[in-house]
Amino acid sequence: MTSVSTRPAISGTPSAVSVLALVRSIERHRPDAPAAIAFRTALARKGREAHAVGGAQALDALQREIATAESGRAETRAAVLTAAWSGLMPQRS
Repeated sequence: MTSVSTRPAISGTPSAVSVLALVRSIERHRPDAPAAIAFRTALARKGREAHAVGGAQALDALQREIATAESGRAETRAAVLTAAWSGLMPQRS
């Protein structure tokens, strides 16, 4: 497991550590569990904060860092982030 930065990639945006903590928390619960819903709400808020400061570049930086933290979980975590940040991230072709 690679460590993630406690410092934001772009000043004023949430750190990858804080975002990864929310993603890990979501992974521990059933999708319809109240805790998972609360964590997804917090993750969406972190995405809005990052986007407000650094746009899509900030979201991409966070997603890349989280994907490299545990490469075996990268695809699943990308799906969690994409769902939470829908409407904020540019569509990939």
